[in-house]
Amino acid sequence: MGNEMNQTEANQTSQPMGRRGLFRLGSMTIGGAALLAACRKTEAGTLGRVGEGPTTPVLADPIVDNGVLLRTLAGVELSIVNAYQRMLDEKLLQGTSSTFPAIGDLTALVTTFQQHHVKAAATYNGLVTDEGAESWDCGNTHLDAAYLSPIFDRVLLGVEATDNAKAIAPSDDIVRDMVNLVFALEALSAESAQALVPQVTLATIRAAAMSIGVRSARQASLTALRINPSGYVSAADAANAQPGVTTPTAAPAAAPAAGDGPPLTEIPLPVAIASHFGELSPVIYVGGNGDENGVRLKLNFETPSLNSFAYPYNACAKG
Repeated sequence: MGNEMNQTEANQTSQPMGRRGLFRLGSMTIGGAALLAACRKTEAGTLGRVGEGPTTPVLADPIVDNGVLLRTLAGVELSIVNAYQRMLDEKLLQGTSSTFPAIGDLTALVTTFQQHHVKAAATYNGLVTDEGAESWDCGNTHLDAAYLSPIFDRVLLGVEATDNAKAIAPSDDIVRDMVNLVFALEALSAESAQALVPQVTLATIRAAAMSIGVRSARQASLTALRINPSGYVSAADAANAQPGVTTPTAAPAAAPAAGDGPPLTEIPLPVAIASHFGELSPVIYVGGNGDENGVRLKLNFETPSLNSFAYPYNACAKG
């Protein structure tokens, strides 16, 4: 039996190597050489790799200082300026509103509001340069991308149909949605200025922010009264101020559902004085037409935070 095994091994080793075997041997030789070359260039304790790849990028530290906070607020104000400019250019405030038939044309009012925000942005940027930082001369990128662009698209264009959802028509009341957006932006400006006060380290910055915030808060109150003439305070505050007295309050604005469709999302009515003190809570915006379930677009405008700050390594888009 041993002789048979030896004869078999001799026959196997004596057979000539075919073309496939040569290719296999060549591949193994090249792969082994590359592996040895990679291992030879590595230091002890690290893994080798074949070839050269890009290094892992190192992000700058997200330092939040006076300059960053002021750049951020300048961007918020310029986003508001740009949003108002689009309303004015496209005459989005000059139509009639089925929801607020007595509101009238707010073009002149919004033009005045816009001038305030232009000056506010210049004030913030002046303080930015005083801090040795680079001014921020465009809108806040997060506010534009996450809030303003989706609102304008939903109100003016609607949403195209997809494989999973039906198309959503443009707004059933453009003037209503634009006026409510004006209120939301004025309230956002006021809240952002108020939120800035305890974050900065200089009294001069605090004073400037408070001045801007007060003006924006007054403009928000004026807009609220144009939308909701009887809405000086919330229903809860009115009841607490006069116990036992029933104060009629306006119902939220809800357009009737078209045909046999589901009811549309109610649009809350703003009030001139939301609380005893300035609020920092999200400003709720509801607008646009409803989807197949009657659900409108709903967004919560919030004061700037870590994901919306204008850090030193951020810059306005060129062009």
